[in-house]
Amino acid sequence: MSPWKKSGIGSATEFRFSDKSLLPATIERKPRNCVTAKTCESRYLAPASQHERTLCPEETLDDHMKRVLGRLGLESLLRSTAGAAIGILLVLLAYLFATVPMQIALVGLLVVVAGVRLRHSDTARIGSPLTVPLPIVQDRALFATYQVIADAFVGIGADKDPVYRGLALDRAADFAKQLHDIADGRILFTATETWRTAYGQLLRSPGLHLYRSVAHARTSTYWQDEPGQQSMQANYEMVGRGALSIERIVILPDHLWPANVRFPVEPLKEWIDDQYRHGICVKLVRQSVLGEEPDLVVDMGIYGARAVGFQEIDEHGRTVRFTLSFDFSEILAAEQRWERLSVYSVSYAKLLDRS
Repeated sequence: MSPWKKSGIGSATEFRFSDKSLLPATIERKPRNCVTAKTCESRYLAPASQHERTLCPEETLDDHMKRVLGRLGLESLLRSTAGAAIGILLVLLAYLFATVPMQIALVGLLVVVAGVRLRHSDTARIGSPLTVPLPIVQDRALFATYQVIADAFVGIGADKDPVYRGLALDRAADFAKQLHDIADGRILFTATETWRTAYGQLLRSPGLHLYRSVAHARTSTYWQDEPGQQSMQANYEMVGRGALSIERIVILPDHLWPANVRFPVEPLKEWIDDQYRHGICVKLVRQSVLGEEPDLVVDMGIYGARAVGFQEIDEHGRTVRFTLSFDFSEILAAEQRWERLSVYSVSYAKLLDRS
């Protein structure tokens, strides 16, 4: 008779052992009610409601403390401290009671032991689990993401298919570069308007009182689609409540603001005029006058001393890329660029006065 039993549920079929004596010995030797290593490893950092059980079923308190200290990187620190204390004590005793030759021999012995210990530590570290940096452990949200990423890399390493491995490592390298950029304070949005969410969050963030914008209007409908109109409404709301001052320089190609013509073409003029009526300080500059300083032809926003954003758009006015940087050196460079650009600009209010 077969040791397997077949049971069907709907269209699914399940096979079970009918004779448990035939189970492999390796399965029989598994401790009952034992949680996985991963579950037990992560329990010490679980929320308070999950602290009812802090030990694995087969784990002693001493083992548990060693594991926790190991994850925090404290076990090696305690061992190093204890070793240093013993070494200092031995040197002190030798200084008080031993002869000079014995003192020299003891110091030489300690140097040799320390070198061997250091070499052993470096060798062991290669094959041991990586410790989690303490700042990450202290940040619960960051630690949760850290665990997800670490688990994903474990999963990648478990699959030995060469094609999969090559593709996975390429994607992982791209991901690592993105993380590196984020760590440097730069967040990139590509081919999407989702950057406007971050834009709105920055405008409404506490402590922001001045927003400076350079708008490179390459089309007559610049920022007049639905996402652009929503962003403009956010501008008007903040200025209307007196929560934010907004200054904007609009760079216009000559075909949108011809020479010897007082105002830009429609509907750009109406878009600019609407901002002026809502209390935004607007200045204009023809792109042709910036020929000697092409680096000033840019689309950017300066959020006080907090961040700077750079927008790249296509010929249809759609966002190709938006880079948000919290690097203070980039913010300072953007402010300097703003000051240079202001030299070439003319106030829209002055153009209205000439009418």
